[in-house]
Amino acid sequence: MAAQTVAKRNYFSFVDKVRDRFNKPWRHFQSFMEPDGINYQTQLPEGYRTHGNTAASFSAYITQNALELNQWHEMESVVHSQFGTVDNPVLIFTSDSSWRIVICTGPGVEDDSHAHEKMFYFVREGPIHRCNVCGQCFKIVRLKDEYTEQQDYYSLMFSTLSHFDIAEEDMTVTLTSFYGDRPPASLQTVPATNVYIHVNSDEADRILVDPAYKLERLKEAHEKLYAIHEAFREVDRQLAQHRVFLPTPYGKDLYETWYNIEKSIRKFDRIFNKVEKFTARKFVDPENHERREKRMLERKRQRWTENYTYFFGGLTEEEQQYRDYFESDLERDPEDDQAEELLDERAIAAEGQFQFKKYDFIETNLQDEPHEALEDVVESKIFKYKYRMCNDDEATYERRQGRVLKRFTERAKNRDSSLETDLFALYQQDMKDSSVAQFMLDPAAWKPRAVEDTRVFRDYMVQESIAQYRDYYESDSEEQQFF
Repeated sequence: MAAQTVAKRNYFSFVDKVRDRFNKPWRHFQSFMEPDGINYQTQLPEGYRTHGNTAASFSAYITQNALELNQWHEMESVVHSQFGTVDNPVLIFTSDSSWRIVICTGPGVEDDSHAHEKMFYFVREGPIHRCNVCGQCFKIVRLKDEYTEQQDYYSLMFSTLSHFDIAEEDMTVTLTSFYGDRPPASLQTVPATNVYIHVNSDEADRILVDPAYKLERLKEAHEKLYAIHEAFREVDRQLAQHRVFLPTPYGKDLYETWYNIEKSIRKFDRIFNKVEKFTARKFVDPENHERREKRMLERKRQRWTENYTYFFGGLTEEEQQYRDYFESDLERDPEDDQAEELLDERAIAAEGQFQFKKYDFIETNLQDEPHEALEDVVESKIFKYKYRMCNDDEATYERRQGRVLKRFTERAKNRDSSLETDLFALYQQDMKDSSVAQFMLDPAAWKPRAVEDTRVFRDYMVQESIAQYRDYYESDSEEQQFF
């Protein structure tokens, strides 16, 4: 993708001219609202905020950490009934800041005589903060959004989110609870693999005030948990050869949709990381920030103040600013979308979730009963070849794909010279020969030139497709009968 800058433009229509007259001032106005790299703001799309409850519930189910569970239980927006003491203060969780604003209204009891007016405090990381009116204690707990022993310990304070809360059930699934401290009673489940540590009252008090003792008991719980998991894994391995595997009925359209979703998630992660990197560019390389920022703004001024700029191939002004700022980094380590997409496909194939042997492909458009997929032999072969990476191990795929590329290169050296025809010139001539004007002036000279002259291209595509399929599955005994 590239940007092209020209001094003037030949307008093709009056509408384009009017639109440009309005777009240019609006583009300059938007430039004042763009982040400057100092104000670090999240780049989460609107969908995350629109469907925040769904995203929070799913994230809490996957991670089961204190940060996500604290958000799902809405502990930051409800009144806590616990009265914080020195030994057991009210915990305020945070991950991206060393301070939080806390409002204290006194003990959370029904008798208003024990409450007091709202007192706002800056609670900072480190010491315990005490309300100067009622004496309630607050403490900041700063956690990283990753697995740590501290994260695992604090997650035990919350009711975990079960799979019934997010799975597809026949009942109504409640994603936002009316009570922030517990899930709905109708959906509570107790996993059979929980590991418990039974302690007496003295040990419980020591766990509350002694961090080292907490981690010691947590380590003991983890050892027991790992022992149970290893036992289950060993039993599963020994019973695998006695298990009857039944493929899952699934539609090919759903299979392709799922595969595209997995690729889109990985692409979104790459774009999200680039946006976050650009937004926080001041902190990525502080020593060279001023030089890079000056270069980026100078080129932006040249594009929008001194010239008219047109972007092709999906390139945008934001993407061009990213390339200008990280120009030296991209020269050392270029970003190749096709290479990254290929790596994503390899990672998806390595997971093994898209192997055909795990599915019994059926026709999903029948309303009353499942039926075998209604497709011909060609469609079945195309589908198999399209997802061949998911069904062959890495060594087999590399060997077969290398054979395909080698033979394709050999055939390309001796292919028909008519395939080198300039298609742009061909279609330009077709616009004249198959036009209405040509038919009105000389009907005998009218002809669909593009249809006739591109027949050799279509034939070549069909023959080359069959040849590549044959080369790839040359050593596959299942395909020998088809050949």
